[in-house]
Amino acid sequence: MKIDVHAHYVPEKFVDQDAGAPGSNSYAFRITRDGGQEPLYADGPRAAAGFDASQLWDLPRRLRDMAQQDIDMQALSAPPFFFFYHLDAPTAQALCRLTNDAFAATVAQHPGSFVALANVPLQAPEQAAAELERAVRELDMRGAEICSNINGLNLDHAGLAPFYAKAQELDVPIFIHPSNVLGADRLGRYHLGNLIGNPTDTAVAAASLIFGGVLKEYPRLKVYLAHGGGSCPYLRGRWEHGWHVRPEAKALIQRPPSEYLRLLYFDSLIHYGPGLNFLVESVGPERVMMGTDYPFDMGDYASVKAISGLPHLSDGQKELIYGENAAALLRIG
Repeated sequence: MKIDVHAHYVPEKFVDQDAGAPGSNSYAFRITRDGGQEPLYADGPRAAAGFDASQLWDLPRRLRDMAQQDIDMQALSAPPFFFFYHLDAPTAQALCRLTNDAFAATVAQHPGSFVALANVPLQAPEQAAAELERAVRELDMRGAEICSNINGLNLDHAGLAPFYAKAQELDVPIFIHPSNVLGADRLGRYHLGNLIGNPTDTAVAAASLIFGGVLKEYPRLKVYLAHGGGSCPYLRGRWEHGWHVRPEAKALIQRPPSEYLRLLYFDSLIHYGPGLNFLVESVGPERVMMGTDYPFDMGDYASVKAISGLPHLSDGQKELIYGENAAALLRIG
């Protein structure tokens, strides 16, 4: 089975079709509680860039696209603008519950094609832990997606402990996706906020988990990183050297960072064959999973081909990346 672990989705019930101009590719969101008219959350209109906006919510279209890409199943996650971290905690928790219920309903309609990752209000870690537990135990969601930072706070912030403890207790993975990236004031042109900001913020997230002692404190925590881990696989040697020579780098961890880096998982979304090959050789084929970033224009919709072209892997190792690693991590099959 070929499983895409990086695929974004918006339930159609949340799409405000009236907010866009007729015939345009713009869209907005209106999330209401219990079918009411007063929105609990409204956002838009939002112009889609480089893709047909309906791909976010059109399930027949999504299933056709998956077939064309030779993908059997997607692990659905919310797009970054659905993190809701900027809202007050009660509102964010209510929105996350509604989102997770809608994701679970989609999975129930197509159980052979989708599993889902929970959305959690991580600006309120106790509530995030409670929502994760509800989503996993009651809705059969397979983990959670979180941002690479929480309103600018790095992922080693002490207040996040209840959420990490719950994820470890439930034995479910956390998918880290970048947004609200550092250095945004210098990345406004040329799409650099994505081209450089996203992979850089992901590296900061990984470094925070490692050097901040999160993976030391929660050794059974399962984490996978978007976009091939960003720049962090290519910084491995620098991190290792720094740990040996700088007291700041070893202040909270007594083992070298490479021992924690090997605990992480990575999607395959790199857009460069030699880069993907480097990632697989660096972390091992058992730590890489296929990811497309569907339906965004920065996605890779030839991921199966990219993996099949890796030069030094056996067919069995390629099968790990196609889906066996994801099936084990997300408890599929």
